[in-house]
Amino acid sequence: MSPELFFALALGLALLILGQLLTRRASQLHRATLSELEGQCLQRSLELLRALQKHRGLGAQNDVVSVSQRNALARQLDQLWLNWPGESLELAPLHQEWPLLRMKPADFDAHSRVIGELLQVIEQLESRLATRQHGSIRGLAQACRNLEDLARLRGLAVRAANYGKCPPVLQEQMRTLCLQIAASDSDQQLQALLEQLRSELIEAQATRIGPAACFALLTPFIEQRLQGLQVHGQAVG
Repeated sequence: MSPELFFALALGLALLILGQLLTRRASQLHRATLSELEGQCLQRSLELLRALQKHRGLGAQNDVVSVSQRNALARQLDQLWLNWPGESLELAPLHQEWPLLRMKPADFDAHSRVIGELLQVIEQLESRLATRQHGSIRGLAQACRNLEDLARLRGLAVRAANYGKCPPVLQEQMRTLCLQIAASDSDQQLQALLEQLRSELIEAQATRIGPAACFALLTPFIEQRLQGLQVHGQAVG
């Protein structure tokens, strides 16, 4: 083999190896960047979940304090929905739903539907990140679904507390939610909160707790649980 041919073969082999290394490095950088973007989106989704649930909970209230809190949440949600990366990350375009919710804060079912879709996004992002060896993130979506049961109960309770006695339709929904929550979580503080809600609202002959007190009763526990959730080691909120 002539020196020129040997040199050419060696150069070709070196270029091939270099190309493979560069391709592998580019792929690694792409995965890292994608994981970072999806992690940021997951963090934002959790913040959106918290704010949407609170906005729903206060949606039917017309007192000055509740309206002020709801308006502050609406401004927060305006910012959180900005530049929602739905298309770039192949996620549902949920930001398109927010303007109507903002205009109709008392629409409980519409809020719940969007929250359900947001929970699906959280599940998608969790699955993608876990596939890339972020194993510690497993269980996040299920924890959020459990908290949605409690947040939904809060929203229904706030509405029911506006009546002299809990309306049968709301009573049935809250009974079902209380049973589900109690069966899935044995936390003594939570069990005590559920019992208070039963005795003062759900099963009471006359309502003994007001809307604001219902919201204040369950919110600290929900906030505590949300703050305990982790995305890449970073606590929510």
